[in-house]
Amino acid sequence: MPIRLEGIHFLVTYRCTYSCDHCFVWGSPAAEETMTLAQLAAIIDQAAELGVTDVYFEGGEPTLGYPIVLTAARRAREHGLEVGLVSNCYWATSVDDARVWLSPFADLGVADLSLSSYAYCVEDADEDHLRNAVLAAQALGIPSSVLEVGAPADIGVPGACSGEVGEIMHKGRAAVVLAPQRASRPPDSLTACPHEDFTDPGRAHVGPDGELQLCQGISAGNVFAGGDGPPTPGCRAAPRRDGLERVLDAYDPGTRPVIREILTGGPWVLARAVGHSPARSHYADECHLCYEVRAALRAAGRYPEVLAPGQCYAEHEPAGT
Repeated sequence: MPIRLEGIHFLVTYRCTYSCDHCFVWGSPAAEETMTLAQLAAIIDQAAELGVTDVYFEGGEPTLGYPIVLTAARRAREHGLEVGLVSNCYWATSVDDARVWLSPFADLGVADLSLSSYAYCVEDADEDHLRNAVLAAQALGIPSSVLEVGAPADIGVPGACSGEVGEIMHKGRAAVVLAPQRASRPPDSLTACPHEDFTDPGRAHVGPDGELQLCQGISAGNVFAGGDGPPTPGCRAAPRRDGLERVLDAYDPGTRPVIREILTGGPWVLARAVGHSPARSHYADECHLCYEVRAALRAAGRYPEVLAPGQCYAEHEPAGT
């Protein structure tokens, strides 16, 4: 039964002004891959035809491609799609500057602006930028919220914070940097995926590599490729007109490797099914073991069409990081 999505989340670029310890996609200033306007526009057009209702622009830091993101957001709004933006607000050096950055999005009627608070995870993060961005968004009437990861930030703006702290999921860089110090659960207790619904995902991420990710690093297929496999390395082509629909129609969670095993019994069953011996006696959470298994499989060249893109497995990280 083909799946349908309500939302597409664009990983516009893997480049970021920070290298946060909890980043799922190993974003950093050294990351290079960025989506083109042609890629964004083609997927937005397809998404609208398929009944998708909203798109988000994320990263990395999406505003590093500001004019491209703004143009793509305008195209999405012309299709009647709701638009969201996620940013670390590095650009909010003052309230006035933040208003200049945000005004065009306010004119578009952006439905959600999610601003990241990284005081806990990034030593040089400037929380004044966050405060400036929240004040500017409020002044412009843009619905906004603060994503507080790891610990709450007191930015002194009434109504800016929900009071809820986002849970760190130990995949991507978090699995390597943060998880070992938080490990307390035996691997045979990790028998379900508590975060993703692989049978009815609702939303998926897609980045400059074209992989339609149901979880970061787990692909349903490539919307840029002409067939079922991944694109030629370094491919910068726009997606095929039928790319998104083709991937959604072909996706079968019951037969797709890795996803099938996770659905059967979580990362513990995945590890056993592929013959992976857990490297430690305890794990931080389900994502921690799942990422370890997936990274080992990817390194061994197994299931490259599912365990993608390589960015989510640190394959493009500079040496020594």
